[in-house]
Amino acid sequence: MAHELDDILAQTDCPVCGHELNVSYKSMRLQRTVECPSCGETIRPIDDTPIGKIQRLIDEA
Repeated sequence: MAHELDDILAQTDCPVCGHELNVSYKSMRLQRTVECPSCGETIRPIDDTPIGKIQRLIDEA
């Protein structure tokens, strides 16, 4: 069961430029940060994505 959720993608918007980001659960779990391909800003999606959204993605998997 370990790592079976790593392929789930969460969608969030960059808080700086508004670009939509698709971030894998694995990235959120291991790296904790992602760089926006549009503006280059480093963001922490786990801080910017409501936990309810993440829980719904897990429930759907």
